[in-house]
Amino acid sequence: MRLKKIITVLFAALVVLLILSSCIPKDPVAAATKKFIQFIESEGEPEGPFTGLLLGEVGEGDVIGSETAGGQQLQFQLQAINQAGYFFYLDEAPGAFYDHPGKLVVISKGGQIIFEEDTEGWPTLNGNIVTAMSDREVYATAVIWDKWKIIKPIITVIDIDWIVRFLRIKGAVITSGLTPTQNLYAQARDVRNLMSDAFKAIMDADRVRDVKYVAGEAAPNWTAVQAAINDLLTTEKVNYITLYFIAHGNTNLMNLGGTTFYASQLRSYILEHSNVKFCIIIESCHAGSWLEGLKSGGVTPANIEMIITTTTAAKSAYPDWDSAGGYADHNPTDMYVEWSGDFLQKLAYYTSDAHWPEVTAYAAAKSIDSLPALFYKCYTAIKGVTPSSTSWTLTERSAAGSIQEPMRYITWTP
Repeated sequence: MRLKKIITVLFAALVVLLILSSCIPKDPVAAATKKFIQFIESEGEPEGPFTGLLLGEVGEGDVIGSETAGGQQLQFQLQAINQAGYFFYLDEAPGAFYDHPGKLVVISKGGQIIFEEDTEGWPTLNGNIVTAMSDREVYATAVIWDKWKIIKPIITVIDIDWIVRFLRIKGAVITSGLTPTQNLYAQARDVRNLMSDAFKAIMDADRVRDVKYVAGEAAPNWTAVQAAINDLLTTEKVNYITLYFIAHGNTNLMNLGGTTFYASQLRSYILEHSNVKFCIIIESCHAGSWLEGLKSGGVTPANIEMIITTTTAAKSAYPDWDSAGGYADHNPTDMYVEWSGDFLQKLAYYTSDAHWPEVTAYAAAKSIDSLPALFYKCYTAIKGVTPSSTSWTLTERSAAGSIQEPMRYITWTP
């Protein structure tokens, strides 16, 4: 009887221990992740592509923040969390060049939401941009929720055969305004380098200037871009300049080397150089706003022959996508940045022996130079007849939610 009683007591104790252990989360990170997803679902999932990221563990007194493309830090960055937990981020335009919508959330180790705030900038912790936002590989490992399945490995090789085609004195300044701490720095750097190589083959290397981040050198800001343009005007006697920018952007501004560069500044420079023609290509979020921002009294300066913006004033620009909504990209071999990768491939196509006559014929028909004719042929070929289904820019197609929409301004009737 005594042995039976002991066994009964031991069994009861075991049951109590099992019940208690079932109440203790075996993995606090998994529990916090589940809580984050449940919270976003209760708020209403975004209709378009989105990802959820675990940005890391935070401790008592850490400061959660957000920095916009213009370098401004939002007020809630001054709020310090009051206990340890896990820092999550809902990215509502995954991989896009900021600014774009998102939500910052901190969940305590006890499973409580202790911080949540809407944002349009990139997440910061104690004043520093979170590593996952400046390194795509780290970003991929931080993703804990990806219904759209858009995070893919990066391909790092491209080979383009270029033929020199232009005889007039043309030059280009090819700029990436991103620095290593900024989101998508590597993608912007690599596509900028490819763009630079392309223009050096087209225009001759001596008439192309590179403005980019180089450790120990001046930041790739507007001052550096002006110096590069002035150098082309004085040393190479260039009178026809193409400006390519890839940067984080917002309405009528972009972030160059950590400083804010406004459309009004570029407009003023162009007006001061009325004897020089300009073609402008802007790869950034909200780039379409520059179509209005470059106007003077509602009129675009007469010496701007063409402007291409890789999206509208309201939409984002994106790095390379190869699939979305069950559909594959029309050109899965493009690289790094969605529209610029498409543009590079079309440049190679139209500067080939077989297709260059299409460019010269169009230029002759419209009484324009072959350079804007080339850009226009590339632009229209990228869009296709029905952009919602034919665009090479997958993010412009309805399969991806039509979240990007390249725009253009031209001085001739198409």
